[in-house]
Amino acid sequence: MTGGAYFPANAGFCDTTVARQVTRRLGDAGFHAYVRLLCLLLNEEGGRLPLSLPEEWDDLANRVGLDGAATGELVALMERYGALARGDGYVYSPLVSESLAARDEISEKRRAAGRASGEARRRRREADGGADGPKQC
Repeated sequence: MTGGAYFPANAGFCDTTVARQVTRRLGDAGFHAYVRLLCLLLNEEGGRLPLSLPEEWDDLANRVGLDGAATGELVALMERYGALARGDGYVYSPLVSESLAARDEISEKRRAAGRASGEARRRRREADGGADGPKQC
């Protein structure tokens, strides 16, 4: 594997009020779960994680490495400090949503620049005598 994976989040997320509160209340395992939950959200389509059924809560607890009660406390803390929001049976992070939107915007600009560059090359070829080069008589 070459290069590193893009992590579309402000590096300051480690030193926010929510990160400090999670660490105070849940220790290093809580902080690990906090980062893990943000990563899970980055991997989900639209940055939203279903969290309405008991099985979904159990799955989340397993995935972040906490028991059910600690996972509930983690989600509540993150929600209280604005790092998570809930709606329609899903949980999402404004931090992750903003980062995903910024990443998608950058990707679209790169794609548009690539398309414009390709179009410019095509026009140059046509101006220089066609796509196959100058025509022979």
